[in-house]
Amino acid sequence: MKVRVGVIGTGAIAKYRHLPEYASREDVEIVALCDILENKAVKAAKRFGVDENKVYTDYKEMLAKEKLDAVSVCLPNYLHAEVTIFALNQGLHVLVEKPMATSVKEADAMISAAKKNNKVLMVGQNQRLAPLHVLAKKIIDSGMLGKVYTFRTVFGHAGPEHWSPSGSWFFDKQKAFAGSLADLGVHKIDLVQFILDDIEEVACFSAILEKKDCTVDDNSIAIVRMNNGIMGTVETSWTYKPKEENGTVFFCEKGTLKMAVEPDAPLVAYFNEPGRGRLVFEVPALQTNEEGGQFNTGVIDSFIDTIHGNIANPIPGEIGKKALTAVIACMESAKSNRKVKIAEVR
Repeated sequence: MKVRVGVIGTGAIAKYRHLPEYASREDVEIVALCDILENKAVKAAKRFGVDENKVYTDYKEMLAKEKLDAVSVCLPNYLHAEVTIFALNQGLHVLVEKPMATSVKEADAMISAAKKNNKVLMVGQNQRLAPLHVLAKKIIDSGMLGKVYTFRTVFGHAGPEHWSPSGSWFFDKQKAFAGSLADLGVHKIDLVQFILDDIEEVACFSAILEKKDCTVDDNSIAIVRMNNGIMGTVETSWTYKPKEENGTVFFCEKGTLKMAVEPDAPLVAYFNEPGRGRLVFEVPALQTNEEGGQFNTGVIDSFIDTIHGNIANPIPGEIGKKALTAVIACMESAKSNRKVKIAEVR
């Protein structure tokens, strides 16, 4: 039985991720699209074979008129909670882009709505689904490299204006709530919590170094300590040129594990033990925002498979809330110039 899907917001993330990934599945029908810019939604409808009569500028009208099973929420961050909760209360499964909300209170309300309506709420934090990172977690958990001491994770590119030409909302605090931290940092925070442990405490510096007419950070560097004592840095930037950086390194007792750092080896381990040297693991490269680097993230597959009951939800609202809470802790640290414990964030 096909899952009937509507997509709310037809900007870059829908164009490059949600719509093509839905279209690749035989068990999905893209029924309707919604965007306040009608011409943008019409273009998307033509590209993905959606009836142009099923294009809307009001998501509530779309949900009232169309028989849907699920929606993707691909909107500016400040709208995530409102639209997600409304859709859940209409009895629909929801895949919401990251960060799932702009406050812990909003995240809690979204989680409650999903539970009340017994519907899937999944957050688009795709890095934990990448085969590269899934294998890295298995390697770390196996003890092959011994105890993890510290790590460094980086996500930076030239800025959202290059990825989403109409995405000026990224630079507006009222709509985005945070800059590179919310856009990119939420991915890396989720990744290290997936592989290692939950974050306990953060100390963060943020700045606007380049972007004009910008009220959110375009660069942030956070030092974090996990519950298990592992320490590391999370670096995010909208000023990395000409190439993006999206790598992670774990410095361990018996060697080092590098993910998406070396061009010829997406996942490689270096061992301290004489004679072992360098071990390259066969695994697909990490998808990127650059030309030729956009391919299946696994998010849509996981969402649809969860709806079918084939798998457990890999990124439920509770997971999204953990990443969001750590982002907010970083923001509070940067603003107050002090360390912030995750437990302090409300």
